[in-house]
Parts: sequence; C-alpha cells; structure tokens
Amino acid sequence: MKHSPKQLPEVGVRPKRVLSPSEQKSLATTAAASAIINDETNKWESKTARLKALRLAKEAADEAERAAQPPKAPSKSKAKTPRATKAK
Repeated sequence: MKHSPKQLPEVGVRPKRVLSPSEQKSLATTAAASAIINDETNKWESKTARLKALRLAKEAADEAERAAQPPKAPSKSKAKTPRATKAK
C-alpha cells in the first residue's frame, strides 16, 4: 500500500496547530491590550523626558540669574542669647 506525499509528514516537521475561536479571541484581546499599554507607556516616558528637560533648563536659568547678581551683604542681626531656664 503506497501513501501519497500529502499523507506522510516530513521528518522533524510538526503540523501547524489550528486555534479554537476562544483562543483566537484571547490572542486578539492580548494584542490589543499590549498595544494600548505600549502606547500609554510611550506617552508617559515622553512626557517625563519633556518635563525633566524643562526643569533642568529652569534650574540652569535660575542658577545663571543667581550668579549674575552681586552677592548680598551679610545682615546685621542681633546675636541670640541663650535662654534662661525656669527653676521649678
């Protein structure tokens, strides 16, 4: 009895598995959720990078402004005297 080439699987080759409808739906849901999560993560990371760059630029501008101002003269404040403790 001879077999046709379609009936004999090749050695080392596994037939492709057919997914059930519920498995297909599960894979579609997982792919959609992953896409949404990745999109939100990219938005979050870009917003964080943008805000960090703005903060660093503001800090550098504030530092340059402080460096451009002449130093303040020390204020003449009264020297604090130690408080006397009350005797009971």
